[in-house]
Amino acid sequence: MTHHRFINDILKPWDELNLLLSQQYAFQPDLSDITRLAGSIAVSIRHQVDSSELNDKQINELSRAHQIISDAGDYWKHGELKKEERNSPITVAAAFEYREDKTFRFIRNIVTIEHKSLGSHDFMAASSEAARFWMSQNGYSLQWEGVPSVAPFVYNNAAKLKFNPKYCFSMSSVQLKFFKMTDTEGLIPFDPPNVRFEVYE
Repeated sequence: MTHHRFINDILKPWDELNLLLSQQYAFQPDLSDITRLAGSIAVSIRHQVDSSELNDKQINELSRAHQIISDAGDYWKHGELKKEERNSPITVAAAFEYREDKTFRFIRNIVTIEHKSLGSHDFMAASSEAARFWMSQNGYSLQWEGVPSVAPFVYNNAAKLKFNPKYCFSMSSVQLKFFKMTDTEGLIPFDPPNVRFEVYE
């Protein structure tokens, strides 16, 4: 794979997904443009091994991030895998910050890989690390930020999301995650005493 193909199949789609995740949209957790884009990126990263002199086992030992993304790519492409411990569904949830004044700030949508044996991982962080691994392996000297983006700091009296059928043709549910800002640890998971949630078009 040339560095142009690497940019086209991995880095550019990653940047496009990153931008979409920072927009305040509601998504079906398991089926939307988000999971489609993430699955496609995972498959492209997974197939980097095809042009490597190393095999899957060797690559997995060199990069845990590649192993996680590789399993997610195989699961996305094929469904349930023969080795159950490799099953890695991809889901998306909207993340909000909660403040004591009972206001909410949309942070971003978070794509999660639920790896059967390796636990939960932020897709954007793991795929960025795996992409950098392959950039190093292939000797690509590319300027790429690869940092998950966040939405503007806007607080509302409700956790609000917009539904747009352009990105999610059908939605029967949505997943939410809440965080609270602390002085020492930054944002930490938090269960608000009350949540006002709104979806609008």
